[in-house]
Amino acid sequence: MSQVGAKAMKVKNGLLSMWVSEWPCFKTPLAFCRCVFGMAVIAALTGPCALAADVRPAAPWPPPAGKLKLIIDTDAGNEFDDQYAISLVLGSPDRFDLEEIVAAHFGERGGVTGIDQSYAEIQRVLEKAGMTGGFPVKRGADPLTYRDQKIQSEGVDFIIQKARAATPDAPLWLVLIGPATDAAAAMLKDPGITDHIVIFWHGRTEWPVRCWNFNAYNDILAARLLFELPTRFVLFDTGAYLRMDPAESERRFAPLGPLGAYLQELRHRKSGYMSPQKGFFDLGDLAALADPSTVRWETTNAPAVTQDLRYDFTRNYGQIVRIYQVESEPTFNLLEGALRRLANQNGNKK
Repeated sequence: MSQVGAKAMKVKNGLLSMWVSEWPCFKTPLAFCRCVFGMAVIAALTGPCALAADVRPAAPWPPPAGKLKLIIDTDAGNEFDDQYAISLVLGSPDRFDLEEIVAAHFGERGGVTGIDQSYAEIQRVLEKAGMTGGFPVKRGADPLTYRDQKIQSEGVDFIIQKARAATPDAPLWLVLIGPATDAAAAMLKDPGITDHIVIFWHGRTEWPVRCWNFNAYNDILAARLLFELPTRFVLFDTGAYLRMDPAESERRFAPLGPLGAYLQELRHRKSGYMSPQKGFFDLGDLAALADPSTVRWETTNAPAVTQDLRYDFTRNYGQIVRIYQVESEPTFNLLEGALRRLANQNGNKK
């Protein structure tokens, strides 16, 4: 047997042992469904044909009205757009039921302290919003190396905990505005959660040629797994054209309480952030969930992603939703409204 085959068999046997040990639980419908999806994950991890196209459930898009149960996974220590995205969620409590924020790494740029940098930045945003201690903030995992590695991360464990409490009809939306690491790690650690979550990932890739983006190459294995594993998947594949002149953001956002002022302050940290051409990339993800009319999308087959991050459409991992355009002004209107609500709530609008 080849080394690849031996490694695949090791993963397969380990996962099978886990489910066999819980065999009496198969008497319940929920446990049976978890087993079925778990076996699909085994196929994705070990079989040469991987996952049959009809195994992946359809993503619920547009998302339903009412509150969405949400976890944000963010590399907020990297740039400034994540902070804008988090602010939209914090100021939209009628739309988002925020369960947790996970601090993510940002590859070599952040190094071994990247997760801690993201954690600290999340806490600053919460403090500026007047919400210190209002939501759990957990540290995510370092980049994946192997498909069968043991993941030790409080953020990953919390994702699993909340996913287990969700249901296929009322899923947990796991919004990744950074690397795919923590979502992939959670599904590898507990394959039974795959039908309890919807993965919403900021890819902004070079579709249909390459899955190439900062978020992808910071954890290549995790990015590949998002396309392979049998979970509902929305690929946010745009955002570069969410732009605003610094003078306009100063006028519209800075007067709206400490958080609005802080968001504008972030633009002054680097000269590139002050460019009118600088994208507010990740803000678009949360605008899409807040109001799906801000985006355009398509349903498409999920290709394989090769080791060099090229799309391989000879493989079909089922259908996914791909968002390919986001409208700027409606997105910024949503953010302005969220900041205004937070400022009024805290009684500190200027």
